[in-house]
Amino acid sequence: MYVLETRHATTDSLPLPHARIEKPGHPPLLQIYSNQLIPLRKLQRNLSGKIRKLVLRPSTPFQLRIARRLLITSDHRIVQTKDRQLPRLKIRAGPAFGSGDHATTHLCLRYLSHFLSAHHQTPTTVLDLGCGSGVLTLAAAKLGARAIGWDNDPTAVSESQRNAKLNRLTHRVHFEVKDALRAALPSANLIVANLYDSLLLHLLPRLEKHRRSGATLILSGILQGQETQILRASRKLGWKLQRRGRRGRWFCLQFFG
Repeated sequence: MYVLETRHATTDSLPLPHARIEKPGHPPLLQIYSNQLIPLRKLQRNLSGKIRKLVLRPSTPFQLRIARRLLITSDHRIVQTKDRQLPRLKIRAGPAFGSGDHATTHLCLRYLSHFLSAHHQTPTTVLDLGCGSGVLTLAAAKLGARAIGWDNDPTAVSESQRNAKLNRLTHRVHFEVKDALRAALPSANLIVANLYDSLLLHLLPRLEKHRRSGATLILSGILQGQETQILRASRKLGWKLQRRGRRGRWFCLQFFG
């Protein structure tokens, strides 16, 4: 993965995922991401800036407990006695984003589990947009919801399906290769979107039907400095802020219609 970093302010019609980073006392920084160098080289001619390679740390074994509701592991390590009664979800190390240990995914899992615990007597459908490894979709299914996961990356959907089989949850989840910014969105009580801020801003106007029906919305993938724009856009569209969480530089926001 490569990133072009530029002080150029224009984000109109950018063909690649991007994020705008704002820090007090510093000019805004635009980051544009691509798996290939050539598209960034072409943009660099007009936007200037520097291209660097993002070094992703290798996956390491982890064990993550979400409150007292769910245990997520990446291997077969022995579980502590106090955690053996918790529902357990295994997410293998693979090519798709999202094992549960990243700050954005961790925040989403906390909010997701809290919502499902509060609505455990009501049939709930969860729509996970940008599902990656499927960890959020599968966590929702493990906690009793019907869950749908979308991603526009076929590799991510294949990985999600493998994790569903690994956890014997294929009967409770449905994964599809879909573009959340183009395809018609299905009905859902809870929508979770852990995406770049630019994608979230384009997604929000497409959720009017869900807002009117009283759905809850969890947004993450939001860096410090980006949350103000997301909050402003959400408020303008009628969403009401319910919870706001932060882990390091990352924010998670929960809204209701």
